Amino acid sequence: MGEALPLARRSADPATDARRMADNVMRYSPATDAEALKLLRASYPHYPLSLRVAALDLLMRQGRRGHGSVRR
Repeated sequence: MGEALPLARRSADPATDARRMADNVMRYSPATDAEALKLLRASYPHYPLSLRVAALDLLMRQGRRGHGSVRR
């Protein structure tokens, strides 16, 4: 069975991975934090939860500054 998105290799820097993950999720313009987390889970099922949470944190920070579309 194929993957929805091709699995990307993790870099040596978790911050770089989290940024890449957040940028990828923003392509889908999630309306809420919950939707963004659902996309992260679906797109990166084999990545550690801590890395998905770091990407979500980046998305939430963008939303608070008014630069992103993720809302609570």
